[in-house]
Amino acid sequence: MSREHRVVLLRSSRHLGGIERQLLDHARRLRTEGWRPYIVCLHRRPSPHPLTIAARAQGVSASTIFDPSPHSLAPWRALSKALSAIQPQIIHTCDYRTDVMAAWLGRGRVWLAESHGHTGGGWPMSLWNWLDVRALRRARCIMAVSLAWETALAAYGISATRLRTVGNATAALWPDPSPPPKQPSSPGPFILYAGRLSPEKGVDLLLTAWPDIRRKHPQAELWVLGSIERGSSYAARLEPGLHQKGVHFFGYHEDIRPWLLAADAVVAPSRREAWGLTAFEALCAGKPLVATRVGGLPELCRGAPHAHLVTPENSDALVEGVSIALAPDFPRGQAVARAYRTQTRFDPQRRFEKVLACYRLALSFEPIARRDENMIS
Repeated sequence: MSREHRVVLLRSSRHLGGIERQLLDHARRLRTEGWRPYIVCLHRRPSPHPLTIAARAQGVSASTIFDPSPHSLAPWRALSKALSAIQPQIIHTCDYRTDVMAAWLGRGRVWLAESHGHTGGGWPMSLWNWLDVRALRRARCIMAVSLAWETALAAYGISATRLRTVGNATAALWPDPSPPPKQPSSPGPFILYAGRLSPEKGVDLLLTAWPDIRRKHPQAELWVLGSIERGSSYAARLEPGLHQKGVHFFGYHEDIRPWLLAADAVVAPSRREAWGLTAFEALCAGKPLVATRVGGLPELCRGAPHAHLVTPENSDALVEGVSIALAPDFPRGQAVARAYRTQTRFDPQRRFEKVLACYRLALSFEPIARRDENMIS
């Protein structure tokens, strides 16, 4: 394969999170191998995206397209202009919005989609998920973050010949040094939930279970970190639970490590989960994890003695799971953390090679037939 291939890496987001860190790591490795990566970020603010700033600081070509709203046509025109200027041989997307844009603007080019799952919450998000599935049917290759998500995509009617599992790697983690842990204001124990406050994440189940957890552990405190769609019916549903005794809602924080390092256990009560970045961060830090047995979480917890899987949609199971994780003899600490995060499957170079194999696969495929394009028109 020619080493002069130009690759556009597309990402629509608001922050420099795990997916962005991993994408930047991938761009650096592409450049080392002689490729020409270009990171293009869609950002809701008119200022440069944090990933654009980080990429440029490391010598990777990057630009930001202002994306003021889902209804604006301006970012579509700007992206079309950028693709015409760069003339990439490969377009690599990382989320539902860039998937949909690449499906239309990238016609005639090789397009791969890196799929991290779908977000729940209201009809607008359901519409985007619907559009994403139909867009993905046009991609030359779809790289899923877990076997469970690959299976789900196949069930949506996406050709199995174009599906591959690439997983995630430790490049998604925050680099050292870490900020200091949060200073507890009580004896604890301290339980952490970090993630979107949306229905598929199941934080309502944890809040329902909280009174029973507190009866077993009277000094327990629950730290809730994450963004929530204000004014939504789900936000109204969560409101009473977030004001329970011992529950502390801190809103969204880009870096959860101060709370993670101080926590005695982490809970991932998801109803659906393609992979689970917070769960991964917890296990890599040696923190006891209570996670539901859904989606990619069981696969993620393989080789983790400090993970305890519970039945989904079951508050009693969460109560019991938290008690098990808080027990003094439950595995935790740096020894189990090191053994977990050094598993070969989490090696960034190994993931990079998997993605390169997907590039080769995509370049070898014939363009999607017109009858398949009509399926998403």
